[in-house]
Amino acid sequence: MADVSFTGGDMKSDRRTGLSRADFERWVRARDVLFDERISHERELREAEHAAVDHEREMRAAFDAHERELRTTNETAVEKARQLQFEVYEERLHHMNEFRSQLTSQAGTFLTIERFDREHKALVDRYEREASVLQEKVQAQEKVTIRQDTTSAVLEGMASSRRWLVGLAVASLFSIVGVVITLITLVTHLGN
Repeated sequence: MADVSFTGGDMKSDRRTGLSRADFERWVRARDVLFDERISHERELREAEHAAVDHEREMRAAFDAHERELRTTNETAVEKARQLQFEVYEERLHHMNEFRSQLTSQAGTFLTIERFDREHKALVDRYEREASVLQEKVQAQEKVTIRQDTTSAVLEGMASSRRWLVGLAVASLFSIVGVVITLITLVTHLGN
């Protein structure tokens, strides 16, 4: 507290401020209350600042923990993806090796050029032999066919002649029957 000197016996007023002792005491109490409030407010601000710092530390720790968790999750996912990719590549390589093995075994069943030439020449020779035998048979058959055609033509001519004669005979018969009917009709009419 500041040095305050009051004048007079009852000390009713201060020389410098001109306040009465009661007003001065009220002022001092108000000042003390304000100092106490200020100190309390500063303490609250420091506590709030410490709380904010603590909260920031907690948030940082939570953020770091979350970031570590995300990093771990990411690393796990990447490792799983790599493992899956490795398994897929292994399976593809296995299938490719199987396919290669099939091609190799299949290539053993293919016809070689030498074998093809040898068997093709044998087939050509067989074809030429059978073609010449067949040619001879065709020529012999043509001779038989020509004879049969000639015989058929003669028989057909005769059959056609017979048909013509039969037709002439039938026409003559109808003519004779017509004449006989006409004569009978005339005789019956005349006789009546």
